[in-house]
This record gives sequence, structure tokens and C-alpha cells, in this order.
Amino acid sequence: MRIGKRVFAVLAAATMTVLGMQTPAAASAQDEPTIRQLLDQCERGVPNVCVFHPTSSPQVYRGEYQLAGGARNCSAGNTTRVIRWESSATTTNSVGVTISASVRLGEIFEAGFETSFTQEWSWSSTRADEVRHELGPYQAVDIFAAPMRQRIVGTYEMHFEDRYYGHYYWYVHNVAVDGPAAQPAWDIYVQETDPHC
Repeated sequence: MRIGKRVFAVLAAATMTVLGMQTPAAASAQDEPTIRQLLDQCERGVPNVCVFHPTSSPQVYRGEYQLAGGARNCSAGNTTRVIRWESSATTTNSVGVTISASVRLGEIFEAGFETSFTQEWSWSSTRADEVRHELGPYQAVDIFAAPMRQRIVGTYEMHFEDRYYGHYYWYVHNVAVDGPAAQPAWDIYVQETDPHC
């Protein structure tokens, strides 16, 4: 009699599958958390362990140049102009979740970065400077400034006390964090332009 019941249960499950019905144990992509959900759990301090592991070395590169200021001389003689400029740069990331010095995810990222490379992460950089430039008759210049930046890629690792979406361990891979480089912080150049006198 037991064998008959077992055969009936198998046939019933097969029939449900053929008819397009899912058994309660069937899994789908919706049974996994999103990156935002995982990082939100980490931000709220839910996992027992939440750490950031860099998987690349910091890559330093120059950001885009932006117009910082300019000067012109519409006279027949030489003149010296003082061109003052100020610019700032902040940290961004590839996951669309706030990772900054003032939130838990940022503190976790910074701890992982500093442990791996024995240097501090620069969250933001503002520079105010001035350039003295001598202009000839009917001459003009523009000053462009570009922030020097650094990029790091890594993984957030999380250990949960209770199963989260069926697992105790979760990882968010390939999180790219991009921020100002410490030294040099900025690169500038001066370019002649039409004075429009």
C-alpha cells in the first residue's frame, strides 16, 4: 500500500509540472535578493559579518577637464592677470547605493581599502587656487582643471545568522568605487583663446 501511495505522489507531481503548475519547492530568479537589498541589509547591520574585499589595485587616472576660469587683455600693452578658480570632486560607485564616509557601507569599504593598501581613501577633494598669467596685447586665455581620480573594484561579503533567501552567505561582486586621488589631486593647463575685444 505504501508503494501505491508513493507512485501516486510522483504521478501527481509530474502532472502538475506538465500542466505548468509549480510545486512549492520550485525556485525562480525572483527567489534571489537584488544587489540593493543585499547592500541595504549590510547598511542596516543585519548580517553578522559584512566586509569589503578589494579585488583590484587602485587605478589612478585623470578625469575630464572643465573650464575653471579665464582672463583677457584688450589693451595695446602687456598685463598680468590673476585667475582664481575652485573645483571639487566626490566619490561615486557602480551600484547606485550610497557609499560615503557618513554611512555604514562607506565605513566598511574604507576599512577594507585601508587594510589592503595601508592608505586612506579620499572621499572628496576641493581645490581653490589662483594662476598668475602674463597676457600680451589683445590676448586671452582659458584655464582648465581636471581632477586626478582613483578607481577600485571589490566584493562585499555577508554572513547571516539566519538564512536570507535560503543562504547564510551572500556576495556582491564587482562593486566599483571611484573617488579623488590623494596626490596629485588636480591637473591644470592654460590655453590661448579669442579675446573677443
